[in-house]
Amino acid sequence: MCIKLFLVLLLLLVANQLMGTGYGTWKEGFQRDKFLAGLYKLLILCLGYGAVALSAHAAGAYIEEAQYISGLLIEPVCRYFAKLVGTLRSMVGEKSVTRQDKSGDR
Repeated sequence: MCIKLFLVLLLLLVANQLMGTGYGTWKEGFQRDKFLAGLYKLLILCLGYGAVALSAHAAGAYIEEAQYISGLLIEPVCRYFAKLVGTLRSMVGEKSVTRQDKSGDR
């Protein structure tokens, strides 16, 4: 279960990065520093939670109760899911204004 939760978390993190990059590019133009900061955050979170998932999976072969460590992964998965839903809601509900409309060029 811990590996599956980690894969769900990874999928949500990648989706969040893609949505943030796409939305930011549409609103403000592509900003390399923000993109790289997002990738760095994704890498650090994947390494940290990946270590938890792999240790719980490996220890589960020897200690049955070690699988409960995977419960630590439920919170970040739920948090990122809620964040993505909130982001989608704000993107769908926002007016369709392009960068050209904001600068007065029509």
